[in-house]
Amino acid sequence: MRYQRFCDRFIVRLESGESVLEELTELLATENIGFANVSAAGAVAWVRLAYWNAQSQRYEEHEFGEQLEVVSFEGNSSLKDGKPFLHLHAVFARQDFSTLGGHLRDARVHPTMEIWLRAEDVPVSRIHDATTGLDLLDLPGQ
Repeated sequence: MRYQRFCDRFIVRLESGESVLEELTELLATENIGFANVSAAGAVAWVRLAYWNAQSQRYEEHEFGEQLEVVSFEGNSSLKDGKPFLHLHAVFARQDFSTLGGHLRDARVHPTMEIWLRAEDVPVSRIHDATTGLDLLDLPGQ
């Protein structure tokens, strides 16, 4: 991983074989980022996606071991139990131009991925919501 900081923004380049979530989590912890918007472009050789089943309150996961182009990638990083927590959604294109998408659990980069982070000056934490079963952003009420 290589990265450069520009005030409250970061540009990141991941190399072939690197884990998207591992590398981003390490950067967020190293730079002490409490909340950031995330977007990216690039390609992967493997991805694990998930779909939130609201009835069972569980994620259904599937892995795809093939070369895929990142066509949409966005989300955020907040804090859960004081550590970086990534909430990312992505869409990937196959060689035949069909697409796969969902909640990004992890991916292995190939050959590269470019990621943009915009850090905010206020940390945001997550709190477990028993009704949905999800860890939601802990934001003040109005």
